[in-house]
Amino acid sequence: MTITEKVAYLKGPDGGPERGRKRPRKEKILKAVVDVLDDLAMSVEDLEDYTAELTEQVDAVDEDLDALENDFLRRMRLLRRR
Repeated sequence: MTITEKVAYLKGPDGGPERGRKRPRKEKILKAVVDVLDDLAMSVEDLEDYTAELTEQVDAVDEDLDALENDFLRRMRLLRRR
């Protein structure tokens, strides 16, 4: 079940943990909330890992581009001197 589906389940009224009862069992609702929070925490952790990886890649491309730019400018200066 996706996080969105779990939250919809918690919101009820037709699919929530209180279905078929006048009073929901607090333990069941609390467990469902904790499950959603756990899934959210894992998703956030995955996103943080992915963001860190992308940041490293962008930094490497930036360094490579800087080196190319410096090399290009150096060569242009040498050509102008001729």
